Amino acid sequence: MSLNKASIGMPIALVGCSVAATAQAASDHEIAVVGVALYQVCGQKHPEKELSLEQYISLHPRMSAQMADDIREIASQPKYKAEVENAVLRTHTEASQDLLEVTCDSYYRDAKERK
Repeated sequence: MSLNKASIGMPIALVGCSVAATAQAASDHEIAVVGVALYQVCGQKHPEKELSLEQYISLHPRMSAQMADDIREIASQPKYKAEVENAVLRTHTEASQDLLEVTCDSYYRDAKERK
């Protein structure tokens, strides 16, 4: 994955690299799918906490407007459901659960601090 495409934040980049380790370079679409999957995984890990998609996007200050739009579209369009489900499954099986725990906890902590 090229560094310029990983501008959506270090946690997504780390998890994205782990999940897409077999790919030479991840496309913007693939990165957005992993971003949505990570948002869903964190919601599954902490169902008692609420983090809207917009809050999640705002926690990545270097995310481009185009990437934010891609994430919104992928999260809301049923045609991407299978891709996101596959990325969620890969995230659960391939990404370090410790990394996911730290990443998800940081999202909720950062969102709470911004309120």
